[in-house]
Amino acid sequence: MQRVDPAPSPPVLVPPRDPSPSSTPAPTTAASATPAPRRGELPPPGSGPAADPVIQKALDQSSAADLPTTAEQQVLALSRTAWLAETAGYTQVRIQAATARRDTPPTTGASSSATQPEAVRAVVRLVWAGADPAGTFMDGRTATIRFTQNGDGTWTRTTF
Repeated sequence: MQRVDPAPSPPVLVPPRDPSPSSTPAPTTAASATPAPRRGELPPPGSGPAADPVIQKALDQSSAADLPTTAEQQVLALSRTAWLAETAGYTQVRIQAATARRDTPPTTGASSSATQPEAVRAVVRLVWAGADPAGTFMDGRTATIRFTQNGDGTWTRTTF
């Protein structure tokens, strides 16, 4: 009986190590234990409240502000209140970030009456954290809340 050796494995290529100072990792201290995210990068899950401003900045940069400042502040306040009420069965709830933008319905080709101005609609996008009723804590949860502005300037939550 003839012995057959298995085919040799392909060589494993390991790039040479660059000993320059730029490639040497900086020592980790308590203050730098969580590296700052790079531009366009979100912090990893579980980063806690310290990451909320980074998430807010990313959300702000995702679309241009297009509501008057007062209207934006009103719908943000309303949505925070509504979302905290909606998540009453959760614990440790916090809103990590929120934006309010104009929500324009898709055009259907038919124009509305010239005497009837189109209602101003807003969409609020929330990023929030909390522990569900089973106790599972997660951050980075998302929610969307929509509003329509009434003739008197107040806002009504809608489901369109």
